[in-house]
Parts: sequence; C-alpha cells; structure tokens
Amino acid sequence: MPYTAKPGESRDKGTAQGEKVVTVAAHCLLNTLTRVKGLAPLPFQLEGPTVQLPCPEALYLGLERWAVTRNQLDVPQFRRFCRALIEEYADLLEMLAREGASLCIVGVAGSPSCGVITTSSGYTGGLPGVAEHACMAGRGVFRAIVE
Repeated sequence: MPYTAKPGESRDKGTAQGEKVVTVAAHCLLNTLTRVKGLAPLPFQLEGPTVQLPCPEALYLGLERWAVTRNQLDVPQFRRFCRALIEEYADLLEMLAREGASLCIVGVAGSPSCGVITTSSGYTGGLPGVAEHACMAGRGVFRAIVE
C-alpha cells in the first residue's frame, strides 16, 4: 500500500530497518520548468530511489498555461488523459511493490493535478488574471487516478 508523506515529514518515517522505500514524485518537484510560470520552485530533496511521474498539466495544457483549479480539470477527457499517462508507470510501481518496496507518494499541496492531501477549487469564470480560489481537502485529478 502506498505511503503518503505529510509535508515536512521524512519519507522513511515509519518504515522498518532495511525496508526499500521508493519515492514516487510529482514531476515539478524535480523539474521546476514544468510549473506554471511565476510559481516559485518547491523545496524537495531527493532521497534514494525515485520514480518521477509525468506532469499531466504541462503535457495537456502546455508550458504557457494559466494556473487552473481542480474543478476545471475534473472532466472526462482529462481523466482519460491521466489514466493513459499513468498506465505504464503503474506497471513499474506494481513490480517494485512486488519486490518489497514501499511506495512513498510525494505530491504538491494545493495542486489541481498532483495534490495528495489538498487540492484547489473555486474557479468562477471570467477573463484570465488573478482569481480567488481556495485550498481544500482532497486529491488532485491525477493523484486520484494514481492511487
């Protein structure tokens, strides 16, 4: 079963001595160029074996995209796209788990795609620009499909 690290928590917390832990990381944690322009890089220190998942937002909407909320992405076409992206990674993760590895899922708080504990909501329409939105409990669209 995947282990989800809480913000600031060590990725090996709670694991038995000698247990293999594989970090399953959101793409932008290792490649900040895929984040929405204007967003600061997130602090992330690589520890041990890591599987970097693809960035569904960058691949679907491009690098010149606006920030979006979960309710904008939670549509059948984007969910199908996310399922297709994760399919081969799921095979790799299953094989790693069969070999005894614990999977530590590390996402991005508030992300509409890769939020593990929190995602975003609140799009109300209008012209592009800074818009009010809220952080809410729940998983992003991509993370919901991953697990």
